[in-house]
Amino acid sequence: MSINYKEGSKKLYFLIGIGIVFSSLIFVTYEHSHALTIILFFVSVIAWLGVFFEVQAMKKKRIADLEVYAVNNNYNFSSKPKSEEITEFKNFKAMQKILETGYNSHAFFNLLTPIKTTNSRDIKNPKIVTSSTTISNGQGGSTTYYTQIFLFKLETEIPIFFLNGGHNSLFGNLFNRYTFKGIKDLIAVHIEKYNFPKNKYKLYASDSKIIKDFFTERFIELLNIGLKKKKKRLHIESDGKNIIFYVKYKRHTTEGIDFYINLSKALSESLNIKKSS
Repeated sequence: MSINYKEGSKKLYFLIGIGIVFSSLIFVTYEHSHALTIILFFVSVIAWLGVFFEVQAMKKKRIADLEVYAVNNNYNFSSKPKSEEITEFKNFKAMQKILETGYNSHAFFNLLTPIKTTNSRDIKNPKIVTSSTTISNGQGGSTTYYTQIFLFKLETEIPIFFLNGGHNSLFGNLFNRYTFKGIKDLIAVHIEKYNFPKNKYKLYASDSKIIKDFFTERFIELLNIGLKKKKKRLHIESDGKNIIFYVKYKRHTTEGIDFYINLSKALSESLNIKKSS
């Protein structure tokens, strides 16, 4: 089962390679053969046009796949959601900072909204959106990364926290100091119980005492299982009413969406969330 969505295709990479090679050859042949230069120019133009159309075709296929997924899984789908439809995602301060690192533009698209829920008091299906982050490379170019975010609405208030799955013990202090500058609600919390993977995950919360009871043995066990299986580390954040899960700069196949919904549900249900009566 393929979980992570491939941002490119063999055809796309082939066309990019052709475009780069023939564009480079133009500079080599310019002073020697104008006729050959013209031929190389037209070939490179055709290749780059092919890149453009292949990218558009991939976008259309992605939308078509999500439309089918929405129909089969009781979701509404919007490729270009309105501002009010993604307001809830903007409440997560750490996520906003992490996905806007550097010089970039930030947008939400491909929104999946659950149509109906069951009568069960269990955690229901999430609202899912894709975020794009465009980062300048400092040389006139840029790279765009995509992140799929899963938002669960909860029936009760929970502690505000951020579990940083991108924590690196070597560079963590410098990175975290930049990331959390201006987020006054969160303080670093050290958890020693239940073999918490402190070298891989860094926890920040609004209340250090409450959060330690909120993170259960089962929740930490699931984090460690993921690490043992060498799965991508999650970022998890609560705004006090909702909770989000995402893997930085990753979006997923339809099979992967199901995988991360089930994983996020298992993690959410393992937290010490007191159900409202």
